Amino acid sequence: LGGQFIDHFGLSKCFEDGIETQTLKMIIASITASTSDEVSLYLDKNGMSSREAVVVAEFLRSNPTISRLELSNNRFDNAEAAVLACALSSNTNLKSICVGNNKIKATGRLAFLRAIFDVSSLVSCASSNCTCQVHGLEQDISALNGYRSISMNKWEKIFVMLALSSEDSFINTSL
Repeated sequence: LGGQFIDHFGLSKCFEDGIETQTLKMIIASITASTSDEVSLYLDKNGMSSREAVVVAEFLRSNPTISRLELSNNRFDNAEAAVLACALSSNTNLKSICVGNNKIKATGRLAFLRAIFDVSSLVSCASSNCTCQVHGLEQDISALNGYRSISMNKWEKIFVMLALSSEDSFINTSL
């Protein structure tokens, strides 16, 4: 296309029972060639589940220059949420992932929460994903990573951990 790349690609309600692996890989490959840092991929309402979660997670682990990923209204459950959340730990480009209206419950929410704000230690906290906001979960966690600055997001989390670590803390820090 003469140096032009796809910056926004959407397939909503195109597949009832998920997207065949090779087709999904082809879709992903079509947007990874973009040099823009504002690439969006919408794959909502396609009946995706475990097969697709593995492909999407592999894609996210490669740290592509994608800024928004819409995965709402599929069939992802807690297991798929854990797979997707784990992939966020090595991704520094994704700014927003939407996973609402899936079968993700508290365990899946916790997997995403730990990926973006691991409170097990200060080191874990500092190495948590500091770029991505997770949207669409019950007990909303989208306020985390709200700054454009990665360092601001990181320091805010570290400050919260330090503030809550005092002996007279009255806030329950168990997630």
